[in-house]
Amino acid sequence: MNCWEYMQCGREPGGCKVAELGACPAATEERFDGVNRGQNAGRFCWVVAGTLCKGEVQGTFAKKFRNCLQCRFYLEVEKQEGRALVLMVEEEIQ
Repeated sequence: MNCWEYMQCGREPGGCKVAELGACPAATEERFDGVNRGQNAGRFCWVVAGTLCKGEVQGTFAKKFRNCLQCRFYLEVEKQEGRALVLMVEEEIQ
């Protein structure tokens, strides 16, 4: 399951909140397709700037990662992926 499915944010392409908030960069970022077995950055959303958390658009990895570590979706991906979890890359999306 990808973050937009799990969190039901409506920011995936064609989602109910796209007109209001825009499409989520995690749902459209193709460079991370397949990371942690997700579609685009759907299971790697913590490295992508501009995702939604608690109703607010988030900034860069460095600014948001502490919050992500407490996110129920991140914790689920961490549990599912175990030692195979890809946590970060050299360059996050700005």
